[in-house]
Amino acid sequence: MSTIDFRRLEEEFFLTLHEPENIVLPMPATDLLQAENMKLLIDTYGPLIQTNERTVAATFFASWLGGVCGAIQDAFYRGDEAILDLSLWNLSIRLYADERYPLFTFKINKLKFIEIPAVDYEAWCKSSIESFYGNNITPLIEILSHLGQMSVTPLWGQIVNSLHAQMAEVMGKTLDEECRKIIDYHYNLLSKGVDSGVFGLRRNPFDREMKFIAHPTNPERKIPLKTACCLAYRLEANFGYCYACPRIKEADRALMRANDNC
Repeated sequence: MSTIDFRRLEEEFFLTLHEPENIVLPMPATDLLQAENMKLLIDTYGPLIQTNERTVAATFFASWLGGVCGAIQDAFYRGDEAILDLSLWNLSIRLYADERYPLFTFKINKLKFIEIPAVDYEAWCKSSIESFYGNNITPLIEILSHLGQMSVTPLWGQIVNSLHAQMAEVMGKTLDEECRKIIDYHYNLLSKGVDSGVFGLRRNPFDREMKFIAHPTNPERKIPLKTACCLAYRLEANFGYCYACPRIKEADRALMRANDNC
C-alpha cells in the first residue's frame, strides 16, 4: 500500500486527496448516476469550455473519466499487493477553474484498499474489471449519451483513447520485456476477456487494434491514432482538429508537421 504514489495519481490520472482551489461545482460521484445531476454538471461545464452543445461537453467529460479508468489499469500493471477502491461511492467530482482552463479532479473520499489475492489472480482481475465498468463507468456513459443525444460509441472512444495513450507512454519508457508483457496481458484481459455486455454493447469497446502515426516532432517515434474524435473542432474557440484525430487524412497530418502546427 505504501508504494502508491499519490502525486503521480494526481498528475496523470486526476485523482487527489486534496480539495482544489476555485471550485465551481462539487458533487459526490454517485450523484452523477441521476440524470438531473449529470445535466447540471454538463450544463455548467459546457459554457466554461466555450460550447453550448451538450454533445461536445459530454464527450469532453468522458475523456476525464478516462483518467479514472487509466488509474485502475495502471494499478494492475504495477503489481502491488492492493489497489485503491476507485468506485463511484468513494469519489467526489470537483469542477474547478485554474488560471487558464476549467478542470476536473476526482477526490478520493476514503483510503480504502482492495487486497489482490495470491491465487486465482486472473479470475479476480476479470471480476474486478467487470464490476468497475459495469457498476460505475457504463451507467455514466449511458446517461451522457442520453443527455447529448448521441451514440455511446464516441464516448467510449474517449476512454479508449486515454488508455491507448497511457499504454503507449508506459511502453515508450521501458525496455523491460517482462514489463511489456504484463502491460499487454492486462490490456488483453480488458479488451478480450471481458464480455461486451458489461459495457452495454455488442462489442467490447477496447477490442480494437491500435494504429500508430508519426510523432509530430520526433520522426523516430510513433504515437497512437485516436479511435474517436474529441470534438474539439466544434468549440467556439475554433481549435481545429487534433493532430491524432481519426477524422483527418495523413496528407493533412503531414502538412501540420511541416508547418509546426501540431
